[in-house]
Amino acid sequence: MHGTLEQLRESHPGKWLLIRLDRPDAETGTVLLAHQDPETADAELEEWAYPRSVEEGPLYLTYALAEGEKLPAFAL
Repeated sequence: MHGTLEQLRESHPGKWLLIRLDRPDAETGTVLLAHQDPETADAELEEWAYPRSVEEGPLYLTYALAEGEKLPAFAL
């Protein structure tokens, strides 16, 4: 899915998102993965980031809060 960072977070509430940005300073990108489990997201991040080159575009990892949800303790 491609869109703005805000759109991408809104479309995947309660999940860790790995997003490939369109360019270093972009507010748009493409979701590469969306997982609820932080350990799974971490393992997937390693797979995407290494050995692939960052030349394909910068990666952005974020947690998507559901409306009214507070950031979980494990994300702090």
